[in-house]
Amino acid sequence: MLSVLFSKFEESRRSFAGTLILCLGLAGCAAQAGSVSSVESAMIPHVAEYHFKMTRSDQGSSVVDASGVLGYRFEKMCDGWVTEMQQIMILQGAEGTAINSAYSMTQWEDFAGAHYRFRMSDYLDGTKVDEIVGSAVRESDAVKVTYQVPVEVTEELPADTMFPTQHSAMLLERAAAGEKFGNDLVFDGSGETPTNRIAVVISDQKKPDHNADDPDKIATTLFHRMNLAFYPLGAAENGPSTEMAVDFGLNGVAHAMRFDYGEFEVLGTLDKVSLLPQPDCGS
Repeated sequence: MLSVLFSKFEESRRSFAGTLILCLGLAGCAAQAGSVSSVESAMIPHVAEYHFKMTRSDQGSSVVDASGVLGYRFEKMCDGWVTEMQQIMILQGAEGTAINSAYSMTQWEDFAGAHYRFRMSDYLDGTKVDEIVGSAVRESDAVKVTYQVPVEVTEELPADTMFPTQHSAMLLERAAAGEKFGNDLVFDGSGETPTNRIAVVISDQKKPDHNADDPDKIATTLFHRMNLAFYPLGAAENGPSTEMAVDFGLNGVAHAMRFDYGEFEVLGTLDKVSLLPQPDCGS
């Protein structure tokens, strides 16, 4: 039973892992390729650490405890944004079985939302079980994705498909405009369901409430709680594969995140965050 639930956990995690990165940092453009939006000016390049703990486990669930850590880096380069994430989760089974799952992902996305590169590695109890490497480019009538690893293959996605940082900027633009809902197609390149229809409900502004080590005072801004439901492309009729909520600061720093895996929920809390320097790109 634990292995079955773990497979669900893995599928859910991979489906939103890239979007988790996008929900932690911003780069700005609208749904179509275009000029950088005003959201970019509020974006904060930063490095952050989070810890995770279980907040709910249903009666009869095969997972009775979950804990983990997340290291996150969001950096501005001269040609775009780089995001890096390393996550470790430990699931404890009802019969004492433990599963150690590690995940890393690196993304680069240009400022116009026209080019995207990604690399994902997945580990189970210290052994690499998956690796995905590829890129995507926005063309006039479609988004073309090219995978190099594990196999060389190309695919086309609808022209309105967004990349992760592109989608993040759109979410904050909607929040700033007072909009409460969104529904977008997003490609992140992770796992078996890399393209998802993401429905979002956006809260009013809230005051921060955390005890993070924040020497630069960048996690003190107001935030919007964004509740996201992920519907895999081609399987939306089956309902959301994953639901999560991110407390998304106005400057792009995530104060907290909540993952709903169905039989259990996990809360991620900000432990430490600090600024990264702006790049020196000359004139």
